[in-house]
Amino acid sequence: KKLQFSSKILVHETWTREDYDRRGDQSTCNKLTPILAQKIKDELNEYKTVEMQVHEDSK
Repeated sequence: KKLQFSSKILVHETWTREDYDRRGDQSTCNKLTPILAQKIKDELNEYKTVEMQVHEDSK
């Protein structure tokens, strides 16, 4: 596959700063503690080993 960028520039109207708040929410990474990080890691690993479908050649 090949990737190319277009030289054509497109500009579209969008919402103003007053109409649309683009600030991000306080995400988990901003509130992450070592205990919470370990819980997330454990849950993800449990999902990967029990529920996630994996191609036979990837095991």
